[in-house]
Parts: sequence; structure tokens; C-alpha cells
Amino acid sequence: MIVGACGFGSTGSSAISDYLLEYGEGKVQVLDNIEFTWVSGVDGLIDLEYHLFHPHAVSNDSIKAVDRYIKRAEESLREYHKYAGIPKEVFMSSTKEFIESITKVNWDWYIRFPRNFFVRIIELYIMRNRIIPYIEKKRGKKISCYPMEKVCLANNPVEFEVKARKHVAQLLNAMGADSSRIIVLDQPFAGNNPQACFKFFEDPYAVVSDRDPRDNYVFSKTRLLGKSFSHLMPTDRVEEFVEFYRGIRDNQPYKNNDDHVLSLHFEEMVYDYENATLKLKTFLKLPENPNPKTIFDPSLSIANTQVFKRFPQFSKDIEYIEKELGEYLFDFDKYGVQKIKGEMFVGRSPKNRR
Repeated sequence: MIVGACGFGSTGSSAISDYLLEYGEGKVQVLDNIEFTWVSGVDGLIDLEYHLFHPHAVSNDSIKAVDRYIKRAEESLREYHKYAGIPKEVFMSSTKEFIESITKVNWDWYIRFPRNFFVRIIELYIMRNRIIPYIEKKRGKKISCYPMEKVCLANNPVEFEVKARKHVAQLLNAMGADSSRIIVLDQPFAGNNPQACFKFFEDPYAVVSDRDPRDNYVFSKTRLLGKSFSHLMPTDRVEEFVEFYRGIRDNQPYKNNDDHVLSLHFEEMVYDYENATLKLKTFLKLPENPNPKTIFDPSLSIANTQVFKRFPQFSKDIEYIEKELGEYLFDFDKYGVQKIKGEMFVGRSPKNRR
């Protein structure tokens, strides 16, 4: 089973990973040192699939999509090696094997348009338009040389999903994933549409964690200030934040009834711990937690809730959010007056010592 702890950016998905970590390594394996967005990210498997299969596909779409996929792999080498522990040679050999398995034919062609002005003159006007055409006419046949590159035509490949799943499994195995245990990944599926990613994983389950928009907004403007995470969402103008928040949630597939998708509020994990964890255990068919609250402790995480009440300077913004995003607000009043103590923290629980 592959479990994805998913969210929308600072919405508490680490609470899911922290809770599942309490089951111990014999039952659950949490691999969350990196956001595994290899499928859902830009130029990932979903993007590649679209350009290989969409009804307007021509050879150029396929060729450029494959090129971008390989380029993304090359650019991701260091990150996946450093944080996920995947050997660089394994990462690239899996990518190469996958691309070769879906490629129908390859040849040398001009695939990139140079950005540098001087390189553009050399490649476009001297090599492509002058020297190479002259040589080919003289020899009476095509030649292959700089600035041509090997291109791969892979439109409408046979058994794409099967081969893509094998590729993903190879990467997970290189991360040390043990299929005999429940494997928990960070953000392997798109939070608003996890179903689109399921075809690339064996036995996938998504737990989508969301957060009250008022706290999401204020937390970003305060606790995340000075961190790269603060730029996950627009907060300079509250109107823009509302558009952002609503735009990635309204009428999205994660809301549809699906036995493989569980939507869970971060605040539920804090204020309604017993019911929330029961939902989680039932969804993943887990036994009783042998070490409850040893890593995910609601008495600590409560510091990350009702944040908006601690910063009265944002009161007008909060009123606007309450008006525009009323259906997404968490009913804190249902749980009475709560004593909020401790300091806000980012990401994993302070008890997570890994």
C-alpha cells in the first residue's frame, strides 16, 4: 500500500505522517524527506502522458515532452540523491529505461531553440541554414552533427501506464521502500486531484489534509515569514489569497466519493483526535496505534490553530475570508473555549526526532 499524505501548502499533511510514524517501522515506513512529486509535478508523468496521448498530438509535442521529462530528471538528480537517497546512476538509468521502453523511433534533429544571441547566430543562421544544408546537398544525403540532438518519438505508446508504474516502483525501491509495509510518501498525489495520479502507483491511498483558510492566511503572513514556504500562496492582498484558496479546491475531484481518498481537516486531528484517528485507522485498515501521541501530540499542534485570533491587525482580512470562504471554515466553537499554549511550529512535530 502506498499512502500519500497530501495537502494544499501548509495545510497540516505532516500531522498525518507523524501519526502514522507512531506505528513503528515494522508496520509503517514513512519516507517523507522529500516531496515525491515525480508524477504530479510540472513535466512529470501526468504532463508526459497528456502530451503523448492528447488528441492534438503531433510528433513535435511528443518529442519535446520526452525531452522535458529527461531534462527534469537531470535537474532533479541532486535533490533526489540528497534527500531521498537515490543513487544518481540508478535515477538516470531508470529514467532512460522507461523512455526507451515507450520510444517508437529516434533520430537526430534540432530540438532546442538557443536563447543566447551569439549561440543562436551560430546554430540557426550558420549551422542549420547554411553549412549543414550545403554539405547535405553536396553529399546527396542527410548528416548528423552539432547542433542536432537525439530525439525520441513516443506518441501513443503501448502499455504506458504499466511501464510508468515500473519506473515509479524502481525509484521508490531505490529510496528503500519496503512493499511488505505500508509506505507513506509526502505529496505523491496532487491534493486537489489525487485520483489522476493513482494509475502510476501500486495500491494507492490518499489522505488529503486541509486547514481553516483564516489560519492558512495568517500563518503564512507570520510564522512562515522569511521562509521560502511563505511564497506558496499570495498573501499581499487578501482578495488574491481568497482566489487562490478557492481556485484549487472548488469542484475538485478530491471531494468526490472515493474509497481511496480520505479528506481530513488538520483541526480535526487536534480538536477531535479520537474520531479523526479512527477515520484514519478505518480508511487504512490499521490496528490500534501502539504508541499514541508519542510523535503527533494534539496538545502541541494546538499551537498552530486559531492563529488568526492572535493577530488582531489582520481582523479586516479575516472578516473578508469569513465572508468569501465560509464553507471552508472550521467550527472551533463546537469544541468550546480551548486554551492555546505553546509556540507555532512549521512542518513536523517537535517530537519527531528523525
